Amino acid sequence: MARLRALLGLLLLWCLATSCDQPVPFYAVVTPALGHVPYSARIVCTSLAGTYTYQLPDGTRVTSAANSLDVTVDRLDWTAQVTWSDGQQVTTQEVAAHGSNPPPLIERPRINGDPFLWYLKPEERTLIDFSHYQATLSGPETGVVYDGEWHVVTIQVEPQLKRLCGAPVGDSIFCPPFKKGEWHGFFHGQVYENACIVYPLYTSETAPDGRPYPPIPEEGYPSDVLRRIHDLYYGLAFPAQQVTIRVEVEDEWGRLTTASFEIPVEGSEAYGGYGPGHPSPPHPAPDYTTAVFYVSSTTSTIYHRSSSQEVCQISPAARVFFASQATALESGREPCVACFGRR
Repeated sequence: MARLRALLGLLLLWCLATSCDQPVPFYAVVTPALGHVPYSARIVCTSLAGTYTYQLPDGTRVTSAANSLDVTVDRLDWTAQVTWSDGQQVTTQEVAAHGSNPPPLIERPRINGDPFLWYLKPEERTLIDFSHYQATLSGPETGVVYDGEWHVVTIQVEPQLKRLCGAPVGDSIFCPPFKKGEWHGFFHGQVYENACIVYPLYTSETAPDGRPYPPIPEEGYPSDVLRRIHDLYYGLAFPAQQVTIRVEVEDEWGRLTTASFEIPVEGSEAYGGYGPGHPSPPHPAPDYTTAVFYVSSTTSTIYHRSSSQEVCQISPAARVFFASQATALESGREPCVACFGRR
């Protein structure tokens, strides 16, 4: 008997030192773990005696004896922490749920408010509108299809033949009335959100305030009596070609979605003046390949002739354009010695 008592004592000591100190099995999950945000769900935990503390992603903290808690999954990647304690043992587990919300679907934009129009005219003031319009007997569905909030991040219009060092020289984009960070266009007496104005095949040099010069007055953009001389391709003719409209949108979850669309643009005649006193180009006009303009970088005080190899070393996103040496000099930049020699 004494030997049995001693054995049981040793067994008890072993138990206390090993398995009896093992943590209580504890599990927690969110159910359902996938759904269209926002949706109702429940955190369910192993049923144990003690208290549960639920730490939710919005900062809410709930302590309860209940092993479940009703929650709202209000973000695409939703995580919470659950801590259980019986006063002696403490264990914590993270739970997660995910949104199944599809990203925005970008259909082709609407041109000048016409659902059937799918070509551009050079120099013509044009509205490119990515607002959503449902399909009706009057036209197909256009714009961004999404059941939540979204906005345009950028719109680019890139003609096929306007290139420099292999990169596109995009058409100038206008969002009148200008307000930094907003994409909209005033057209036929109305402001269209998530839209812009473009003059196909027109690319302006950069004004001192960083904005392009419009060929005709646009609210919020620099104006000049001789507006057309700011065009990098002034007086030159383009053949018919394809144009790529690129758009990037952001939804309320911060997801970025991009799309691009090919649209034809008619061939151009040489640009003419706008009103008395405006310069008119020679006729017949030379073609776009004879364009000479000047290029610098947002971080450089030197400008180069567009035909120089130094231009190709400037990142396309950092290029600053000038239609003449005069405006390049007015910006405070100096000519490249290799391009022009010493002044």
